[in-house]
Amino acid sequence: MEDIYSDIRPFTDEEVAAAMPALSRSMLITMAAKVLYADKPTDYLQKTVAGCRSVDELQDKVVSKALLRDLELTHSSLSYSGLEWFKSGDGTVGNFVLVSTHRDIVLDPALVQLVLYLNKLPTTEIAAGDNLLDNPDIAAAMRANRMIKVVRSDNPRVVYESSRLLSSYIRDKVTTTGGRSVWIAHRGGRTKNGRDCTEQGLLKMLDMSGKGTFFENFSQLNLMPVAISYEYETCGALKALELYKKEQQGFYRKKTGEDVNSMLQGFAQCKGRIHVAFSRPLTAEELLRADSAQRNEKFRILASILDSRLSESYKLWPVNYAAADILLGSKEYLEGGFYTLADRERLIDRLRRESEGMPDEIYNRMLQLYAAHII
Repeated sequence: MEDIYSDIRPFTDEEVAAAMPALSRSMLITMAAKVLYADKPTDYLQKTVAGCRSVDELQDKVVSKALLRDLELTHSSLSYSGLEWFKSGDGTVGNFVLVSTHRDIVLDPALVQLVLYLNKLPTTEIAAGDNLLDNPDIAAAMRANRMIKVVRSDNPRVVYESSRLLSSYIRDKVTTTGGRSVWIAHRGGRTKNGRDCTEQGLLKMLDMSGKGTFFENFSQLNLMPVAISYEYETCGALKALELYKKEQQGFYRKKTGEDVNSMLQGFAQCKGRIHVAFSRPLTAEELLRADSAQRNEKFRILASILDSRLSESYKLWPVNYAAADILLGSKEYLEGGFYTLADRERLIDRLRRESEGMPDEIYNRMLQLYAAHII
């Protein structure tokens, strides 16, 4: 039987077993070993990766341990809430489309997987752009970790056909018995200005494969909002610089290897405290509210419902309030006990170090990134 999803689906266990020996000898694994396992024998990670024969074994022996190691080395911590939404009244674990905020290329979905793994819940498949797959080693590592390829293109016909296939795959995966949940960012590309706004195009893509009404199509998918909150924004200066250049030049074109550099920076930087908040799946009442509108308005309303849920779930840290006071020139949040002067100084020091050598405007844009959920 033809595998119509072969170009976009994750690796099977057999494909993982075949890919791991070559991946274990790659520069990617060599670099990861130097960063995460400097205290281990030089071939420790290589042998561990080469010995994996399934997705579950790779996630258990390599991925989960590497993520925990990264949190330890970068002095970062992880908390979470809302895991109860994965189970029904009888304890059965359902399948969902996790619609998530997007602040870091790899860490966002990886931390969601880690939370699920630590709590013995099934990990999800992950929809990610094919711009990350230019490097064959990264492509193998990600497809072995349940990545679904999202095709990016300037050709409208290619976008339409790839979106149709992706939509069909996600619906099949979530609604089929024995299927699995799927993680997808609520927008293409990371949020650069701190405004976590869901793109209507994402919702239209998900609806493409539906055979029923708007309400029926989205009811099948069990949309679950997920807000991931970092105390210290990963690649904050690079995000601010991208926005600045886009405004100055009218466009921004990524350099070769820029996404890989952002991925590595995300892992290397101290993230401080991180919170993953799983929200109650969208209710019938919310879907009916969107469905009651005219065709194009349905998607706008559904996006606004998701944005409202994500905003409610997003955890604000003391540095967010400090950034707001700095921008407003006030002491409102300081006097309200939302942060201390020490919190403020830590934020200022971090932002100055990150923006060193960049245009002066970058510092203020980073403050805006931190304060976006407040002002």
